[in-house]
Amino acid sequence: MKRWIAGTALVAVVVAGAVATQFAQAQSGQTKSKAAQAGQLTTYPAIDDGRLRTHIKTLADDFFEGRSPGTRGDDMATTYVAGAMAALGLEPAGDNGTWFQNFELNRFTTAPRGTFAVEDEIWYQGKDIMMISRKADGSSYNLVDAPLVFAGYGVKALEKNWDDFAGVNWDGKIALVLINDPDFEAVPGDAVAGMFGGKAMQWYGRWPYKFEAAAKAGAAGVLIIHEDAPAAYGWGVVRNSNGTRFDFVRPDGGANLAAIEGWMQRDVAVELFRKSGLDFEALKKAARTPGFRPVPLNQTATIDIGVTRESVATRNVVGVLKGASRPNETVLIGAHHDHLGIREPINGDKIYNGAMDNASGMAGMLEIARTIAQGPRPARSIVFASWAAEEQGLLGSDYYVNNPRFPLEKTAAAFTLDMLAHRGATTEMEFPGAGKTSLDTSMKAILAAQGRTYTPDRNPQFGLFYRSDHFPFARAGVPAMFPSTGTTLVKGGVEAGQAATKEWFDQRYHKPQDEYDPAFDFAGALMDLTATRSLMLEVANAATWPQWTKGDEFEAIRKASDAARK
Repeated sequence: MKRWIAGTALVAVVVAGAVATQFAQAQSGQTKSKAAQAGQLTTYPAIDDGRLRTHIKTLADDFFEGRSPGTRGDDMATTYVAGAMAALGLEPAGDNGTWFQNFELNRFTTAPRGTFAVEDEIWYQGKDIMMISRKADGSSYNLVDAPLVFAGYGVKALEKNWDDFAGVNWDGKIALVLINDPDFEAVPGDAVAGMFGGKAMQWYGRWPYKFEAAAKAGAAGVLIIHEDAPAAYGWGVVRNSNGTRFDFVRPDGGANLAAIEGWMQRDVAVELFRKSGLDFEALKKAARTPGFRPVPLNQTATIDIGVTRESVATRNVVGVLKGASRPNETVLIGAHHDHLGIREPINGDKIYNGAMDNASGMAGMLEIARTIAQGPRPARSIVFASWAAEEQGLLGSDYYVNNPRFPLEKTAAAFTLDMLAHRGATTEMEFPGAGKTSLDTSMKAILAAQGRTYTPDRNPQFGLFYRSDHFPFARAGVPAMFPSTGTTLVKGGVEAGQAATKEWFDQRYHKPQDEYDPAFDFAGALMDLTATRSLMLEVANAATWPQWTKGDEFEAIRKASDAARK
C-alpha cells in the first residue's frame, strides 16, 4: 500500500485531466517541435526512464484504487491517459470526436459463502472451488442434483476430429474439464502428441474457450479442474481474480451462457472421482486419447451461490497520429489500464495496484507515442489505445474489434504491451506466438542491431499469445505481436531471470504486492520499447502488408479481406 502523490493535489488535477496534460507538456517542451513538423528529424527521441517511472507511479498510486472497471479509479485513469495523449499531440479517435470509446458492462459479484455439495460432503467458495454466474436474470443461482460428467479437456475441434462433448445430452448437467490442451502432458508416441501444439498452449487450452465450448454444447455448468502446472499459475490467482467478474451487456441476458462457470481444486476432483469408483489419473490419461467420450460420474451436485449484478460504464481511450501519405491505413499499439481494484486484503493491503500489470505497459505506450510524435510522421497512421477490462477476459480490446474506430482490414498490425521488464538489462526479447507472422523477420534484424536476440517464448504452456489484448485482433485476422520481456539478464543470465520471474508470479502477480518500487531497473524495458517502436515504424512506412505464416490458424480470416488491401 503506497501513496506516491499527495491526495488533495491529485484529486484536483486528475479529475480535470490537467495532471497528465501538464506533465506531458513539460516532458516534450511543446506538443510537436518545429523540426518534427517540417519532417527534418532523422531520428526519434530516446525512451526515457524518468518519464516511464512517473506514469507508473501515478497510475499505480493508491489514489487510483486499483483501476477496476466502472470505478472512480477507472475514470481517473482514463482521464489521465486522455490528458497525456492530448498533450503529446495525438488526435482523439473515440466516440463523436472524443478520446473515449464508451461501453457498458455487467459486474457480477459472488457472495463469499457459496457451496458445492455432493451427497453429504460440502466444498466452499474460495477455498475449494470458485464459481460465478454471468446470467443476468437473478440475484442467486442454484443447481439442484445436477449430474456431473467428465468431459476431458472440454475441446471440440472438428478440424482435428476431436469432440469431448460428443454423445451426451448436456441439458441440466455440469461438465468437469481439464485445463490446457489434450496433448499438454502427452509423451512421444502418444497418438495425440503434437496435435494441439504440445507444450505450447493453444486457444483450446484457455479457460474462456472451455466456458464457451461447454455452453455451446448445452451444459448447465462447467467447472475447470485446476492444476498449477497446466494452468501456469496457482490457485491464489484463480481465487483473487474471480470473486467479481465482468461481461458485456448481452441482449439475451446471457441465455446462451452456462449458468455456472468456475474452477475446482484438483483434490476436490480426485475425491469426486473416487466417490464414483473412478480413478482421476486414469481418466485424465484416457482424455488424451483420440476418440475419448464423456464419462458420467454417477454423482449429482447441488450448487448454491449468491450473485449480485450491476451495470457499470467503462471506456477505452483511443488516440491517433495521422499518417503522412496513407492515413487510412493504420498500425495499432495498445495496453490495458485496468487492474483488479479493491479486494480481499493480503498482509493488510486490499488495493491491487497493478504497477507492472499494467501501469508499466501503459507507460511504455505513452512513451512510444511521445517519441514518435516528436519525429517524422510515418506514412501510415498509428493508433494508440488504452484498453479497459483486460483482466476480465480482454473485454475492452474485444469491444474495439467488434466496433472498430479504424477498419480492421486496413489495420496492418496490432501490438500489445503488458508487464514491462523491470529486473535490468536483458540479452533478448521473448515472443509468445513466435513464428506466426512475417513480423518476426523484421524484429530479428532489429534486435540483432541492438546486439540482442529474438527468442521464442520459453514458457509456451502459459498460452500468453491468447491471454493479452492483441488476441482479439488476431482472431479477427489482423497480424498481431506480443513483444515480451526476455528471461536472460545481462547480470546473472537465464538462471537469475527465471528466479526473478518465479518470484514475481509467486509473490506479486494479481496481488496487492504488485506496487511500484523505486528499485525497479528498467534498462531492459527501455531497449524492448525501442525495438518495438522500430518495428512499428517499419510497418508504418512499408508499402507492403504483414502476413500470417502459411497454414496459421488465422491466415484464412485475413485472406478473406485481401481485396480491401489491393
